[in-house]
Amino acid sequence: MASPQKENGFTSIAHEILDEICRYKFNGAQLRIVLKVWRLTYGYNRKDHDFSISFLCECTGLSDRTIKKEIKSLLDLNVLIETKKATRSNSRRLSFNKDYESWILGRSGGDEVPEQMDLFEELEVNSSSPDSNPNEVNYTSPHQVNDTSPNSHYEVNDNSPINRYKDLKISIKDKYALFEKFYEIYPRRISKKKAEESWKRLCNQKDFDPIRALEQTQNFADTCKLLETETKFIAYPATFLNQKRYEDYSVVDPEGLVGTKTAEKKRTGSALDELLRKEMETSGAGRRDSTDEVHLGGLPEFCD
Repeated sequence: MASPQKENGFTSIAHEILDEICRYKFNGAQLRIVLKVWRLTYGYNRKDHDFSISFLCECTGLSDRTIKKEIKSLLDLNVLIETKKATRSNSRRLSFNKDYESWILGRSGGDEVPEQMDLFEELEVNSSSPDSNPNEVNYTSPHQVNDTSPNSHYEVNDNSPINRYKDLKISIKDKYALFEKFYEIYPRRISKKKAEESWKRLCNQKDFDPIRALEQTQNFADTCKLLETETKFIAYPATFLNQKRYEDYSVVDPEGLVGTKTAEKKRTGSALDELLRKEMETSGAGRRDSTDEVHLGGLPEFCD
């Protein structure tokens, strides 16, 4: 019977970290890796430690492919930090990022993210299992064959876990990659890293459509160009994304400011011409009288 005792060693972790990690949507493989990182960092009062793929496979029971995939995912989500890259002789050094507010990951009951499925372990078939029979037909499988039809074919279930998993990964990856297009379109290029974090945070929300966001950002950029907006008056790209300002630009110049600016530009001439024009508008001197008399409120007479 197992009988672990605290006197034989324990890992000290802040209660706030334990409380917060329960709120975020990690999958099982990711949590296993995080726990092992805690054990070899906080468990020895150090900030980072070397972690090889083979070592993590051995201590977590996960496959090599799953470890590589989830380590990359945790690094992309800013949960783990690579403090030293792997070399031919040394393993990669990792640390845990305790600043949970900087994690690019949805929270339960808050920002929604697509469910992450770890299918690699479930899809592995042990050919040495006495219960596995490659010739056995499962008649309840969604892949049915219609032998009575002259065009017999397999009907693939598009909603199967494998297809949903592939669609999910491609979709999220493509959404993240579209940030470069956003940054290229946006009329002010500054604080790229913060902007990318904001973009990824939006991509993890179910109602976020990156294609539409790009189109509306283009409308915003065109509006700034037409209004000749100075760069210093354009919001930082991260602010633009965090406040979802792109939603205000379903069309170019939604407030109709371009027409007003154009009308103002048409008012050309010297300061004296503008002064005389205003004087004529207010005093009525612009009308034609039947006499040659110049009224007091009208145009002054100039000597030759």
